[in-house]
Amino acid sequence: MNNLSNRDIEKIYDKYNPNKVKTNDRVSVKLGSIIYEARIVGLELDLKNRKVFANLKLLDTTKKVPIRVDCADCYPRKLTYPGHHNNG
Repeated sequence: MNNLSNRDIEKIYDKYNPNKVKTNDRVSVKLGSIIYEARIVGLELDLKNRKVFANLKLLDTTKKVPIRVDCADCYPRKLTYPGHHNNG
């Protein structure tokens, strides 16, 4: 495997993470007709398949849905209330 610099890895993450999601973001996951809410607990770069995968914690644990998905299927959620972290 090639030795990649941190800058190269960052460029690859940006390329294969079109929605710019990051760890701890709350997201809506859209897989075909299935839509569900989750929080990203980690990101994994898969150089072979040229993808960035998001590892998820489901907000509704009763659903039987994938907890590891392509970042391109994750869309950041807007906050529903103003908080004390300068977001509203």
